[in-house]
Amino acid sequence: MTLKSALPYTLVLAAGLSAAGLTQAADPPIVISTGKSGGGYSTIGERLKTVLAEQDLSAQVLTSAGSIENLNRLDDPQNPTNVALTQADALKYYLKDHPGFADRLMNLGEIGKECVFIVVGKDSDIHNDGDLQKATGKLIAVQSPNSGAAVTWEYMTALEPKFKHTAAAFVDGAEALLQIKSNSKASKIQAVMVVQKPMAKSTEMQVALDNPKDFRLIPVTDWSLNDKLPDGKAVYSFETVTVAEKKGWSFDTKVDTICTQGLMLSNKTKLTTDQRTRLSKVMLLGASRVVGEEGK
Repeated sequence: MTLKSALPYTLVLAAGLSAAGLTQAADPPIVISTGKSGGGYSTIGERLKTVLAEQDLSAQVLTSAGSIENLNRLDDPQNPTNVALTQADALKYYLKDHPGFADRLMNLGEIGKECVFIVVGKDSDIHNDGDLQKATGKLIAVQSPNSGAAVTWEYMTALEPKFKHTAAAFVDGAEALLQIKSNSKASKIQAVMVVQKPMAKSTEMQVALDNPKDFRLIPVTDWSLNDKLPDGKAVYSFETVTVAEKKGWSFDTKVDTICTQGLMLSNKTKLTTDQRTRLSKVMLLGASRVVGEEGK
């Protein structure tokens, strides 16, 4: 083959490689909707981004108000989010009003246990979740309406309607704890709920653990909260959870409560086949790097 005759072949090959590169570049980036900056979901999202970069997959991590906002983004065809982190109870609650979304979902795996913790004042009349079912006009702080805690409380009221006697107040947890500490029984807000990994150091839990003279945790044990996910797994497990390593504390560091699973989900219609395959391999072979030790 002469140099002159080889030129067209070379140009065709170069054009083909260029077209292949353009096709690859056209793949949508992996956009991961997580949670508040610095929180557990945000940390997992950043870890996933790092592992995906090793597989030559670009990813972007978005912060959010929590589980419900993540699901809304994942479900919205106009939103670029194609991977989202959420609680299992939030997913069950969301699918109740969006049943068609289930066909587009791909479960990439569990990202750790998350439990309900309800903090009250040390001298509060609230001693267990049964006291929250009484018509006393109390409020429970659950942060943003799009947060996992808010949807957990809403789901709890659906499973046990008597919980509606305690209305949700969308107030920052630290602010609510300050109200409880300052005004004690005079405060309308009498409880603060967080949903998190058992040993996570959220502001609310850190304040409660560091100030046992002002706050305590109450048990959540109502069996009406037993329900099943579409795959037959329980939405909540009933557990005795350790919230801190006992190092000279004068109070119990364990509490009976309900726990749900954190999930990593993708929208199959927003990912290419190659992206789905690589994401699956990452979560099958490298889940420990993504989830971390605290997710176990």
